[in-house]
Amino acid sequence: MRDRLQELQLRAQEFSEVANDHGNHFSEEDGYDDSVVVGGITPQAVVFEAEPIIESFLTEAQQIRTDISTLETEVLKITQEQKTLVATMRRFSVMKKESSLTRDIKIQAESIHRRLDAIAKQAQRTEEQQGKAAAATRIQKTQHAALYSKFKQVMLQYNEGLLSKQERCKYFIMRQLDVLGKDVKEAEVDEMVATGKWEVFNENLLNDARITRSQLSEIEQRHKELISLENNMKELRDLFLDIFMLVEEQGAAIEHIQTNVERTQEYVIVTKEKFKLAARYKKRNPCRQLCCCCCPPWRCCL
Repeated sequence: MRDRLQELQLRAQEFSEVANDHGNHFSEEDGYDDSVVVGGITPQAVVFEAEPIIESFLTEAQQIRTDISTLETEVLKITQEQKTLVATMRRFSVMKKESSLTRDIKIQAESIHRRLDAIAKQAQRTEEQQGKAAAATRIQKTQHAALYSKFKQVMLQYNEGLLSKQERCKYFIMRQLDVLGKDVKEAEVDEMVATGKWEVFNENLLNDARITRSQLSEIEQRHKELISLENNMKELRDLFLDIFMLVEEQGAAIEHIQTNVERTQEYVIVTKEKFKLAARYKKRNPCRQLCCCCCPPWRCCL
């Protein structure tokens, strides 16, 4: 058997030159510059059967994405319940359930934060081993940036819900005391929350005939809710700080990723047009038409 390796290599080189000529011809017709999209990054193919690291990374990223969606559902649930706060005495069972939901959200958020840090370290190791331009590195960094952005949005929504409830509780206390004839300023309410001293403005309220023990009990209940909110916000303070610090560090990277995604979408559209042109040129190929005349389909079937 004759060795035809050199002939194959020669044919491959000729085909590559022809393909480059056609590519330049399409670019001139469309007025599109491929160098703008590629940005100096060599295209690489990722074979998942040979890349167990990428496959395991994407599996973990999908699980984190699912957990973030679950956390978002819990945040929306507790935020909606807090919006139904009315100026009546809330039962202890309702407050206990709300406290349990808040504790579960805190545990879930801390778990997701730890897992996001883990995949960030994995992406950093991949970058050190394969380089910044490697496909595996870009896949891992893009996934981490998208997940962290989503997690930040959920935690911001939760923080806004806590602050909103805090303001409603303060407004309720001020309104109740204003109805009872005691002028209380917001600074005094803030001092009460900060110090935990209820005696700031209830020294002689029981001696006044216009207030009852039940009304005072409602105000004290709101005070307990404010203290509970302050404790929850203190527990989540470190988590919020870590999130905001990392978002500030990765702000430019996230914008760069978004720009690349938008450019990729434009590149895909142009590539589809090129494929259509290539299909038309293939049909007009004289060699192909001559081959079809020489070898009709019925002869091939025979």
